[in-house]
Amino acid sequence: MTDAPFNVGDRVKKRSGYEYPGFIVSVFTNRAGAVRYVVEADHPAFSGMLHIFNGDQLEPR
Repeated sequence: MTDAPFNVGDRVKKRSGYEYPGFIVSVFTNRAGAVRYVVEADHPAFSGMLHIFNGDQLEPR
C-alpha cells in the first residue's frame, strides 16, 4: 500500500487523549476503502496490546 502515510514497522504514538505509543504491525483498507493501522503498544503498562487507528489519530515518534 504505497499511498499510506505510515508503513509496517513505523514507530508512532496517538496524537491526543490517552497515551498509546507503539509500532505499526499492519496496514489495511476497510470495506469502505479507508486506510487503517494496527498498532502494537510498547508501553510497559500495556505492552503487546493491539489497537486499530486511522491515520489522523497517529503521529511519528
